[in-house]
Amino acid sequence: MEYAYEWVETEGHFPIKIIYHESDEAGYIPNHWHESIEISYVLSGTIDEIYVDGKTYTSREGDIVVINSNSIHSFTVDRGTGQKAISVFIPPELLKEKGIQIDEVAFHCVSIGERGEDRLQQLQELRMILNRMTDAYLNREKDHFSYVKIIALSYELLYVLLKYFQVPKESHPNIHSKKHLDRLAQIFDFIKENYQQKLSLTMIANEFGITTEYLSRFFTKHIGVTLLHYINAVRLEYAHRDLVNTDLSILEIALKNGFPNEKSFNRVFKSVYKLAPSQYRRESKVPNQELTFF
Repeated sequence: MEYAYEWVETEGHFPIKIIYHESDEAGYIPNHWHESIEISYVLSGTIDEIYVDGKTYTSREGDIVVINSNSIHSFTVDRGTGQKAISVFIPPELLKEKGIQIDEVAFHCVSIGERGEDRLQQLQELRMILNRMTDAYLNREKDHFSYVKIIALSYELLYVLLKYFQVPKESHPNIHSKKHLDRLAQIFDFIKENYQQKLSLTMIANEFGITTEYLSRFFTKHIGVTLLHYINAVRLEYAHRDLVNTDLSILEIALKNGFPNEKSFNRVFKSVYKLAPSQYRRESKVPNQELTFF
């Protein structure tokens, strides 16, 4: 059985992605996986079931569950009042800039059922960081420099995870074969290192010594989108950052990030953000645009 791959993109200045959840309605996020490390933290209420690689947890106020890279997971929330939580995603790039490969690191951090005094203190330290991060995130419209605090807290969060919760990396369960995960990771890395170049199905297939037909079927089967769709998603992530954070022209941004021309960039950008890049730039004061690319 195959599971959906989720593309996780960071926002603007932030080295991580934060999603704030607040709803009294029942909800279900089906089984999926992504490269990023995910931290689920309940602020109030209950997540009735968090499924992670064959294990299930009921997560209540103050509970933390860290979901490792490439783990299959899902969330179920029943109807209730005052349900609030945040999800924090740590992308591979944040670890890589510190000389850590995401496929070489894993964390064991599930607060549910923990009783050890040292571990409880470590979890409380993690909660304090997550609480401060939540406050800064929710106040980002009022405090124009909140992103500085979130950046600092992102590295503090990573420090605490590495110091207290890192465990030896085990092979991934056979939900995906190790061979498939390794090949996907290699393809992801190749695309991210070469997204500014002219990439094609044939070029990437030759790089990995496989046929174009096999690569096309393999990628669509395991990721759920075509190879070109994924390449454009990577290009768009970096182009979006340039659009928000630089004064480069639309054409310069397109060419810098691997799009063959401005028209192609406009088409891909508008399919995700529902606005042309020029209009989005003018309206970019409105924070927290959510991608629907995958």
